[in-house]
Amino acid sequence: MELVKNAVLESLPRKKYAVIKYALDHPDETVLMNTAEFANKLDVDPVTVIKACQEIGLKGFHELKKKLKPNVQQMKSGGAIDRFLNEFEVNTSKEQAIRNSLSRDAEMLSKTIEKISYDKIIAASEAIIASRNTYIIGLGYIGNVANYLQSLLRSHIPHVQAVTEYNGMLFDYMGLFSKEDLVMAIGFDKCQNQTIKALKRAKERGATTIALTDSEYSPLCRYSKYKLMVYTAPDYFLSPLIGAFSICNAMLHCVVELTRPQSTKRVLNYNKLLREEKVYYQG
Repeated sequence: MELVKNAVLESLPRKKYAVIKYALDHPDETVLMNTAEFANKLDVDPVTVIKACQEIGLKGFHELKKKLKPNVQQMKSGGAIDRFLNEFEVNTSKEQAIRNSLSRDAEMLSKTIEKISYDKIIAASEAIIASRNTYIIGLGYIGNVANYLQSLLRSHIPHVQAVTEYNGMLFDYMGLFSKEDLVMAIGFDKCQNQTIKALKRAKERGATTIALTDSEYSPLCRYSKYKLMVYTAPDYFLSPLIGAFSICNAMLHCVVELTRPQSTKRVLNYNKLLREEKVYYQG
């Protein structure tokens, strides 16, 4: 979008930069909000929103929304699912469809590697090890990521619990959060309100907080000490999961390195138990 040049955008003060960058990244949300609602979402003063617009040559937030509307109309005329389906209409073979999918996944992983902070993965892993209890919140389809991370870590860190159900289960755990605990919330794109509320509650209770998300403007970032970012292609509705599963793998390897030699002993004992119990078929 040629609304503002990159050089102008990057010269803005931090809060004003956040205002304009969020509007450019989320035009469909921005055009539906008034100045106060937009300011509240970004946790800034409404005056900051107006001044940010003026810094890029606009009269105010109303004019910014006016400039964004053509882009939103274009998005609506060819949304993510429409583009996904249109791709199949032009594919000439099943092999090409598979190749396109795998190529996108490879691109998402490579860009997640560029985007992620290794130091933050290490710090988050250290915090999980040091916690009394670790709660991994992933609601809806994101529960797959929470369950996966729990399954990876539980052999080395038994105090890890995936929280994947709405209402009762989540509320039960929210009542247990304390300063000795760690709460990791996973949310992408349109983040679940209950996930946000749970992470906010964890921060208020003094727990260490981690957000695994795909945007520095995610509402989860407001309540997190550590932010783990994945790259996502907005045209494809399941893209964040590719990077999220990869980060889970990276955290496992980090935890194993941090807990040596105990982790090595656990793996050897685990393999011994598998053999004794004849878990796998031996031909």
